[in-house]
Amino acid sequence: MEKINESEHRFCNGSISAGSSICRKCSNEGKPVKEITIKSFVKKPRLESIKILDGFYFCETPGCEVVYFSNEQDIYLDKADVSVRVGIKETDDPIPICYCFGWTRKKILDQLKRQGFSTAVQEISAKVKAGECACEVNNPAGTRIHHLLNLAKGKTFSPGWCSIPRLAQL
Repeated sequence: MEKINESEHRFCNGSISAGSSICRKCSNEGKPVKEITIKSFVKKPRLESIKILDGFYFCETPGCEVVYFSNEQDIYLDKADVSVRVGIKETDDPIPICYCFGWTRKKILDQLKRQGFSTAVQEISAKVKAGECACEVNNPAGTRIHHLLNLAKGKTFSPGWCSIPRLAQL
């Protein structure tokens, strides 16, 4: 008899607990965001309708329209409810990569075409190290772009290497 992996089948019964960090729209786990992030990005009319700004999660699934959610409050905020383009959810330029320092997919690709490499990782890393970023209020995910910086430590963007899937597909 084949053993069932419960983590792969947690949605079979169609219920996700109220306090869960799982997005009910795409069934993927969200990342917690602080109240300041919700206040910074949710458009005013929608923001004013939310009684409790604590306990929200950021949905990182590219194809899911939900940006923030709270299963406990049964609130799902989609791209139309936020004031900025959410890079991970966009397919057309400009696609934000780093909100604090203005890096977009196009800016990186332009550097790649012009120079054969991009200085994005080095420039972002230097500014982060200098304490110049404010991702909680500049990035709708509420965090630094660690996936970019950690994967790229000591590397530059080049046509053969890229830590951002959409850039690598071009």
